[in-house]
Amino acid sequence: MDLTVDQLAERVTQWCAQHRVVPANGQVATETQPRTLRYYRTMGLLDAPTAGGGQGYGERHFLQACAVRVLQAEGLPLSRIQALLFGRSDDELRQTVESAVSGETRLPDVAAAPVVQPETWQTFPISPELMLVSRRPGLRLTPAQLSAIQSILESSST
Repeated sequence: MDLTVDQLAERVTQWCAQHRVVPANGQVATETQPRTLRYYRTMGLLDAPTAGGGQGYGERHFLQACAVRVLQAEGLPLSRIQALLFGRSDDELRQTVESAVSGETRLPDVAAAPVVQPETWQTFPISPELMLVSRRPGLRLTPAQLSAIQSILESSST
């Protein structure tokens, strides 16, 4: 499945309507909007798409968005939902989503969530206009490597 953000929003909205998943206490709109999914992404509730330009959303993204909506229907705030869903496998997300269909929403166990180390980003200035950013821990670049990268970038822009 390769959906745009608009298609994913529509699919989540349809699933919620079909299974009568409605946010508790009017805390959010009943329809899932692309803007909502982008917000979920900034909060870490939705993985990054596999492609750019609002495309590259798949089954995992659908499960994540539906799981968020299911837990919102239980009245949970997004901060709590984030803690409950962080690091969950597709099967665990599917269980949360399917529990809403059966009418017995089971909250994921926070203690069972994998321990995740915080991300560390390193930056390497290449020129006044360019910077290289890496998540690789302990990456060391020599001045010669940085100069070679700068040369490659400058030659590709002409």
